[in-house]
Amino acid sequence: MKQKKKIAHVIAKRATQQDLDAGLKIKSSAIVDVEWLDACAHMAVEKIDPKKLSELLCPTHTIGKVVAQDKEVICVATNISAANGLDLIAIPIKWIKQVLILKEKGC
Repeated sequence: MKQKKKIAHVIAKRATQQDLDAGLKIKSSAIVDVEWLDACAHMAVEKIDPKKLSELLCPTHTIGKVVAQDKEVICVATNISAANGLDLIAIPIKWIKQVLILKEKGC
């Protein structure tokens, strides 16, 4: 006899940097996918196009659990361990393009 498994559906709410600047507080413990632009080192650059400077930044995704947030920074835990604490990344709000706030919806 086969057992039936419940499969959860995930829904997402999108927030932009402007929403965060306006004071949107993401619930601590929310699971998020943060799309942001990180600083990036480039070596042996011979020419820089002043009209394309933003292309020198590194598009980055960080997925994890929100553990803290203030007006300038959101902290996302990417690994949580009872034995070793947590690994987190602190992302400047001004560097964020968008945040997908993921929620589980039962079926």
